[in-house]
Amino acid sequence: MVATKHNKLSAFSAFLENNWRIVILLLVFLTIGVRFFGITKASIWHDEGFTTMLASRDWLAIWQGSARDVHPPLYYELLHGWSLLFGSSALAVRSFSAVCGVLVVALGYKITLRISKNFPLALLAFLFLALNPFLVRYSQEARMYGVLGVFLLIALYGLIMMVENNKDYRGYLLYIAGISAGLYTHYFTALVVISFWLYAAIVYFRRKKDRINLLVNWRWWIANAIALILFLPWLPNMIRQFTRAQGLGWLPKASAMTFNDTVWQFTTFTDAHKLWQPLYWLVPLVLLMMIIFVSFKDKTKQKFTLLLILFTFVPVFMAIAVSFVRPIFHERYFVFSAIGLCMLLAFTVVYISQINKYLAVLLAVAVVLAQLVGLRNVNSQANHQMGQVIQKLNSNYMPGDTIISGELYTYFDGSFYNKTGEAMLLYTGQGRPNGYGESGLIYDKGVYLDSYGSLKSGRVWVLGKTGEHRYYDDIPASWKLLQEFSRGYSELRLYQIQ
Repeated sequence: MVATKHNKLSAFSAFLENNWRIVILLLVFLTIGVRFFGITKASIWHDEGFTTMLASRDWLAIWQGSARDVHPPLYYELLHGWSLLFGSSALAVRSFSAVCGVLVVALGYKITLRISKNFPLALLAFLFLALNPFLVRYSQEARMYGVLGVFLLIALYGLIMMVENNKDYRGYLLYIAGISAGLYTHYFTALVVISFWLYAAIVYFRRKKDRINLLVNWRWWIANAIALILFLPWLPNMIRQFTRAQGLGWLPKASAMTFNDTVWQFTTFTDAHKLWQPLYWLVPLVLLMMIIFVSFKDKTKQKFTLLLILFTFVPVFMAIAVSFVRPIFHERYFVFSAIGLCMLLAFTVVYISQINKYLAVLLAVAVVLAQLVGLRNVNSQANHQMGQVIQKLNSNYMPGDTIISGELYTYFDGSFYNKTGEAMLLYTGQGRPNGYGESGLIYDKGVYLDSYGSLKSGRVWVLGKTGEHRYYDDIPASWKLLQEFSRGYSELRLYQIQ
């Protein structure tokens, strides 16, 4: 009976080996399909509107505009170049993230295959990466998280090459390129660098025969120094951004449930607080225990599964720890950790299969089913409809009409869809923005409207969110409401000044 099971598994592995081109091709189609399916279902939202407005500027203006925000400029520069080739429609700007998402899956597969030397294991990682809802979600958004994943996987691959051959200059070049590009894309790259140094220290302070001398390798130190030197031109801007601490005030402090919430987001893209509480706590705990099991099962000298564990969890735990005091943590900043988790789950399934084949199959099926639920959640949550709301404006606009966004949160996405030729004003009745963070793009553009009373005649379109808001309450009683139109949580009102 046991021999029969072994023969079946061997036959399955042989099938994969003999038909690997077909299997890879099917997984590539799956990866592309889930990332482009429904990619424009939701309208461009606030952050994406900011992205497209900044990326539409020239190279130098992007650098200067990013300096007034909270993120480095590389993603916006890359998107600018992409837009020159493919345009700036919602599909065009999001397709850059989708392509990066496909590259993430390919790199994750390549890394898993290299460190495991196990083709079925690498294919399982490919499948988990392809279907992961968190990765799919941020492959469909015009923000920097997908391209950051590409850069950090390049750095990870370079580090693996260095460990395997400390004289292979290609590994150092990949590491330098990945880290420096990552720093120019998102500052949490620094947390990944810490995880890399932690790995270098752990594999050095072992028994002499198992020791890996990366920590005392002068090439390693030079590679990190070069990556830092390449980042120095931006360093003054980063210091000013951190001094201002502009743009993170909306983040909540971390709690005992933050890590659990993150694991559920990574695996099912769901608000797990609605789940049965024992299940809510049990699944993240079991995942951690299984991943620790993987680390103990890895008897190789390089301990690359330990490297994956550190890459995946150290940045998350560090950011959560800081966020108990000063909030800096949001799940979407850690797309790269979701990548590492998918790879570790593939290792876990294969190692468990050496003990119990049925349990391994059950775990693999459970992961895939959870991810399919997550993909459904991604699709169902794509409900922002600013495009439809502004289409109402575009169709009914008359020359001389005034267009006002009641708040900054609707200004950028509203401006993205505004095709009237009339610039949108921003109502500032509660006080003008300080010109940093999001408002850094418009502080000098003359778009502020401090009082509705400064408008004396004509028709006025007011864009905002559904519900009660101060910018609706401030509208003069003498203005006559002509139309209201809302979709999702966006609302447009047309007034006639009496």
